[in-house]
Amino acid sequence: MKIKPLLGYSYRAIEILLILSVTIGILAIGINSHDNAEMGGLLSPFIVAIVWMWFISLPLFVIYIASFIRSIPPVSIYKKIVLSLHVLNVALWVVFYILLPKPNPCDAALMEEHYRNHHADMYDLVKYVRNSLDDSCSIVLQYRDDKVLEFTIRNKRDYKECVEIENENKLDTILHSVGLSMQKLKEIQSKMHKAGVIGIEINKNPKFQWMEKSILLFRWYGVNRYQYALYDHPMTEEERDDVLRLHQHILYNDSVVFESYGGYPGGRGFPDKDEFENRRGRPDQE
Repeated sequence: MKIKPLLGYSYRAIEILLILSVTIGILAIGINSHDNAEMGGLLSPFIVAIVWMWFISLPLFVIYIASFIRSIPPVSIYKKIVLSLHVLNVALWVVFYILLPKPNPCDAALMEEHYRNHHADMYDLVKYVRNSLDDSCSIVLQYRDDKVLEFTIRNKRDYKECVEIENENKLDTILHSVGLSMQKLKEIQSKMHKAGVIGIEINKNPKFQWMEKSILLFRWYGVNRYQYALYDHPMTEEERDDVLRLHQHILYNDSVVFESYGGYPGGRGFPDKDEFENRRGRPDQE
């Protein structure tokens, strides 16, 4: 076989595999996204990887763009197939974006309003969980779209993932290892609903000072989560400085921090952080 036809067949194989890989990627992102904001969030790690691995991604990107341009006009069967795959990729992204629900945005002002209205319920939730847990034990429970996203308990020796456990007797046994029970779990869920939060991360008598806080998950927006960090003590000057250094954090008062974490380093943060902090001037002393 001559070299030129062989190179041509090799290029076509790479071209088709590349386009199909993009198709699979779009399907994976769309199927695993809870809302259309999460689609962009799940795409971000791919963009970061493309930038870091430019020596590989750049040639593939050039091939992909050249493939689309070369398929117009579609004068052959092969070009018609290539153009159809490109159109399919665009159509899949648009369809997923339209069909997936549009989430309500979250900002610091909304978190402040919620905290003012529900802070008593939030502290009651933390107190109940702390009183229920055995010493040196913890629980992490998070929901999204009314489905359990994470459910982990930790005792003095190890930790257990409970998301997939459907047998109530087995779950009750595991819960008892940290001082909880099915009845207490239902009460925790009730208090979470009353406090208007969808997740908790609470430790009892943590060994390390940086763990001396309770996390209450407030809302998801795409891959970004917005949560309250309730410290067990007024923060030291060093702790305050650490909080103020991060653009994803807002120091609300000496023991409360609004936190925003994205699904990748340097996540979304608070869109109204500057406006919020300028309006308040300084943390409330409540």
